[in-house]
Amino acid sequence: EAVREEALTVSVPPDRVAGYAADLLATLDRIEPGHLDDPWRRRRAYLQGMIRALESRAAILAGKRPGFDAEVRSLFGIAVPEDDPDYYGGLHATLDSHLPGTGDLASRYRGFMESFLVPADRLETVFAEAVAESRRRTAEHLPLPAGERLEVAAVSGEGCSRYQGGGRSLVGVGTTTPFTIDRVLAHACRHGYPGRHTIRAIREAALVRARGWIEHSVIPLASPFTTVAEGAALYGEEMIFPDRERIRFYEEVLFPLAGFDPADAGLLDTVAGAAAALELAGNARAARGYLASLLSREEACRLLQDVLLLDREGAEARLRFIEEFRGYPVAIFWGCRLVRDYVGSGADRWERFARILTDPVLPGDLTPGGTS
Repeated sequence: EAVREEALTVSVPPDRVAGYAADLLATLDRIEPGHLDDPWRRRRAYLQGMIRALESRAAILAGKRPGFDAEVRSLFGIAVPEDDPDYYGGLHATLDSHLPGTGDLASRYRGFMESFLVPADRLETVFAEAVAESRRRTAEHLPLPAGERLEVAAVSGEGCSRYQGGGRSLVGVGTTTPFTIDRVLAHACRHGYPGRHTIRAIREAALVRARGWIEHSVIPLASPFTTVAEGAALYGEEMIFPDRERIRFYEEVLFPLAGFDPADAGLLDTVAGAAAALELAGNARAARGYLASLLSREEACRLLQDVLLLDREGAEARLRFIEEFRGYPVAIFWGCRLVRDYVGSGADRWERFARILTDPVLPGDLTPGGTS
């Protein structure tokens, strides 16, 4: 934490950072990979990918902005996926067939989800139970480092999560925006177990402390490993709550704690699942359309309302997020797909998931023909 605070006070011109990155890449290029054993080849490749992204990010900050697709490729290590308009229609049809009531789909969806907002006086208890169960399930498959700890605290404004080092994380649960019951569990998994906290704690133990590979102490937001890490964090809920196990956990634990009828758990899971898929793909679609100048700001806002079923205020807030974080929604979307496809559904799925956490992997390593 002290190192983080010190780093925030240091200002280095972007062109100088780009120069440092170029020098590091030149040094790595002089190392012949054929002379290295496998772990060191992987380390070299990882460093090259991360430093190239740093060089690209510094160039962008210095004013050399490429096209959006090239920006995503250089920073996050992926090609922007082609959009499939029929995909959204299928998810809308799923929602339309399951949501009660009549009228426009967006109003029905928002009204339905509002009925599953966790009461403020029950949120802490519900969240604590979600974290405890996700940790228990994760520990059945992954060896959590000794002394790892996730602290959860209510914070005003937007929520946040921060890895503090030494196996400790702080997750701030925002009190401004109410949580639906499905978001409580998703938040516990994505930010806690087996998500961001777990990923960082295991990587610190396996790579930084055990091997001395200090480059894994930092995960820059605009980097190819962010694609992998955020994809794994998002997919983590499916890893520990496969098939009907999430519904069973809703029915037996979370719904009673929140004061909801357990009989509604299956319907909520279907609706929330379709909406989550819409959000993941729709954010990426809007980001590319708007930032590649294929859509005006107003057109992007309308797309978010039509596809993600957001109201105007929610669409404006989402656009502000896209303007600030640019290609990040694309990285999350594609990273989740890469991790899902790489892990698969076989008996070795947890072994493959663990490899993502303990090896220096980049997006290309998770594709057919990759090195992992």
